[in-house]
Amino acid sequence: MGTTFLAGPGAPRVLAVSARDGRAAADAAGRLADRLAGDPSLDPDDVALTLVRGRERFAVRHAVTGTTGAELADALRESAARPRREAPVPALVPALVLDLGDGSALPGTPALPQVVEASAVAGSVSPAATVRTAAELYGTASWLAAHGVRPETVVGRGPAAAAAAAAVRGDLSLPDALRAAATGADVPQGTIPQDPEKAVLVVRVGDGADGPGALGLDPLDPASYARLFAALWEHGFDVDCTLGRGGSRVRLPGYPFRRSGSVTAASPAPGLRPLTPHEQRWLFHDLVRSGSAAEHALCATAVLPGTVPGAPDADAALAALLDRHPNLRTVFTRDGGRWFARESRRPVAARLLAPAPGAEPEALVRAAAVDETFAAADVPLVRCVLAPADGGRAVALAVYAPVAGGSSADELLAEWAEFAGTPLRPAAGAGARTA
Repeated sequence: MGTTFLAGPGAPRVLAVSARDGRAAADAAGRLADRLAGDPSLDPDDVALTLVRGRERFAVRHAVTGTTGAELADALRESAARPRREAPVPALVPALVLDLGDGSALPGTPALPQVVEASAVAGSVSPAATVRTAAELYGTASWLAAHGVRPETVVGRGPAAAAAAAAVRGDLSLPDALRAAATGADVPQGTIPQDPEKAVLVVRVGDGADGPGALGLDPLDPASYARLFAALWEHGFDVDCTLGRGGSRVRLPGYPFRRSGSVTAASPAPGLRPLTPHEQRWLFHDLVRSGSAAEHALCATAVLPGTVPGAPDADAALAALLDRHPNLRTVFTRDGGRWFARESRRPVAARLLAPAPGAEPEALVRAAAVDETFAAADVPLVRCVLAPADGGRAVALAVYAPVAGGSSADELLAEWAEFAGTPLRPAAGAGARTA
């Protein structure tokens, strides 16, 4: 299904460029502007896709919006003229929060495929306006997540927004969340993280106006989506600036490499180390060529006896596994426009999925574990996902191959199960399955 109102010829595009330093970034923006101005036949959708899928992400960033090549060329030149400072070390990129607002009814329905699907579920639950609004908010948030807007948490106030936020967080299944919206049942609103080491950036759905520490999104305005994605890119988030429009790769000006005035490269920040050849090979392949790390994810699944444990128990087992295998605490990060590795001491949370009627539990947890890329800055390189299964619970453990060391996904999953206090019970006729 297409994102109809974002794919129309009059809808703005987003062009996103980056470089290691401010001068190189300005050069990149200017050269791209010249390319657009010099070839009116160049399709902005093709340019946007090439920039997203074919380029490494650096620290200094420009992002512009426009509907035609000429508009985008002018915007790039204006952006190149404005000084850009290097983004903070990715560990200090703001914590992203999605705020679904107070549940006020939207004046229309966003023409997004995820909204259509959620609205169909809502129709089978209740005709109440709060249910319809909850479905629209859930669908909008799902579309954002599918295009790289992955917040640390989602919050909402009022029956519709709180229920939608609970479904997006995975606290409730969508049908249960919609029933809660219909009855006005008490649903946790979600909380904004309080981390003294990181700022917080809030994306407010339903309000197109930006404010201090906040970006607005009007779900009915295509230009608002473009502005939001451009702003998130410049804040250091690797969002999909094609907005799902599609396109084909085209030849664009190359990266403006510059000689350094010093023979010796600047030392990385404390706590960072150079990538190993193995890490460098697969990370750069996934960043530049495929745009996904699923093919280099090791994943094992199994069915365990008993009910799905509470989040604290699942998280404790995962923490014990990481203590046994410190290499699994590795994350990739950027500093000075270059990629490094570091050990993260932040807890990694297991993900607990709500029941999904008709879905095969092992397939469900596997998809949740590997569908999101590992090739991004400061994301955990190991994931554990659980969901209810007939007579037990399905569990998937995925790890990015470059940091797995000598352990297989099967072995790591067996160790997690040991720490969780439950022996593995393979699916009928099989051992733990590895992707």
